[in-house]
Amino acid sequence: MLRVARQVFSERGYHSASISDIIAAAGIARGTFYLYFVNKRAIFDELLDELLQQLNRSVVRIQVADGAPSPIEQMRGNVHRVFEVLDENRDLTKILLREAVGLDATFDEKLGAFYDNLIARIQGGLDLGQQLGLVRPCDSRVAARCVLGGVKEVVYQALVAGGLGVVSRESLVNEVVDFNLRGLFR
Repeated sequence: MLRVARQVFSERGYHSASISDIIAAAGIARGTFYLYFVNKRAIFDELLDELLQQLNRSVVRIQVADGAPSPIEQMRGNVHRVFEVLDENRDLTKILLREAVGLDATFDEKLGAFYDNLIARIQGGLDLGQQLGLVRPCDSRVAARCVLGGVKEVVYQALVAGGLGVVSRESLVNEVVDFNLRGLFR
C-alpha cells in the first residue's frame, strides 16, 4: 500500500490524490486501507517520515581522529549518501520538494525541524572546520543555510525538474562538494 501511495502522490500530487486513487491502484478494499491508516494524511506522513529518517541517517558526523579519512572525503561521502537516498527515492523526493512545503502548519513544523537539524549539523561541521583552520572565517549560521539551499536546488533541478539534464550522481556530488570547498575552504 505504501509503494502504491508513493506512486499516486508522485503522479497526482498530495491535494489531487485521493484515498480512492490509492485503493484502486493497490487493488484493495477501502476497509483494508482504514485498518492501517486513519486518512490520506497518515499514509502521506508515514512516507515522508521514512524519507526524512533515511536522510538523517545518511549524514554522519565528520571525524577528526587519527586514521580517519580526510574531512573533505567524509564530506564527499555525506553528500554522496544524501544524493543516493534522494535518487533512489525520486518519487518521494518530488513529493518532499513539491508537495510537502506549505501543506499545513503541523507538517511545516516537522519539515522545519528536520531542516533545522540539518543546518545545525552543517554549521557544527563548519565551526569545527574553522577551529581546524580548514574553513575560512565566516558566519557559519549563514554559510550552513547557503550549503543546504544550494544542495536543495541542485537536487530539485537534477531529480525533480530535469533542469540539469542527465547528470551522473558522482558528477553532482563532485560539483556540489567542489563548489562548497572553493567558497568555504582555504
